[in-house]
Amino acid sequence: MKKCLLAIALLATVLPFNAAFADTILAENGGHVAFNQIPFGSDSGDSRYQEVYSSSLFSGPVKITSLAFSPQDSILYSANVDLRMTVTNVGVGNLTSDLDSNFTIPLTTVFSNPNFSQNLTGGSESFSLVFNFTTPFIYDPAQGNLLLDLAISDQNVAEAFSRSGDGPNISRAYNTAGFGDGADGVGLRTLIGFEPVPEPGTFVLLGSGLLGLAGTLRRKLM
Repeated sequence: MKKCLLAIALLATVLPFNAAFADTILAENGGHVAFNQIPFGSDSGDSRYQEVYSSSLFSGPVKITSLAFSPQDSILYSANVDLRMTVTNVGVGNLTSDLDSNFTIPLTTVFSNPNFSQNLTGGSESFSLVFNFTTPFIYDPAQGNLLLDLAISDQNVAEAFSRSGDGPNISRAYNTAGFGDGADGVGLRTLIGFEPVPEPGTFVLLGSGLLGLAGTLRRKLM
């Protein structure tokens, strides 16, 4: 009986993707500096926006499950939104307004909703504009920096969102109908939701635990 309980306890320590492991990273360059309307704001018009996040923000492979941003005002926000992600070798501060030149690995759609709507709470630390991915993105920082590619239209309000100043962790590039095209060293402060991806050794340990448990139960039944 003691061996059986030990095997069960072992499995409890190695099962992957436990909800308790969900975590967040705040990607920013030194905190809130200003609110701006690029790309979330009706004055931007139909827009495509990219933001690169330094691989140094991540300690290992992760499954990214959400992104969140902080609005200036408490409002009902709506838009047609498509979020894509990929890995890029382009460094922070080096994106260009030729957006397709900023990556070579094809984009993966992680969220798409032509009728997105959400009640937002204003404040630079609220992170109340939340996109929970329908397709989580597996990201390995050893492969390069993380790139967000956003297409947005039909926004209902001229709302502004918290951004950082220049720094080493995030930067942006954009094509907008309202503000033109550009690229610079600032970026939207982003709360990235993720779950750790287990190392290969975890699965070996899991398999060993299952075999041990099966053997123990078999002996008990004989």
